[in-house]
Amino acid sequence: MIQAEMKAVNLKGRDYEQGYFLDVLLEHLNAKKADTIAFGDAKVDIPMFEYCEQSVCLGNGGDEAKQAADMVTQAVDDDGLASAFYKLGLI
Repeated sequence: MIQAEMKAVNLKGRDYEQGYFLDVLLEHLNAKKADTIAFGDAKVDIPMFEYCEQSVCLGNGGDEAKQAADMVTQAVDDDGLASAFYKLGLI
């Protein structure tokens, strides 16, 4: 199931992990895994961090997520996404 929200797209499936959905999405977009960056803030995001080429945990995230990520940025409310985009050369 794909649940679109105003701030995010959550990929969920009873028998599937996030990596499966990311593979499907990459195939659909004709994109490469090497171009992926995961953004998250919770323990449930760790498999996505491990799947993607780079991973960023928001500053308001839990300790386990922070340890698993390649980069930790500021909290969402402190423009953490914009800061990470800048540091990664996306903007």
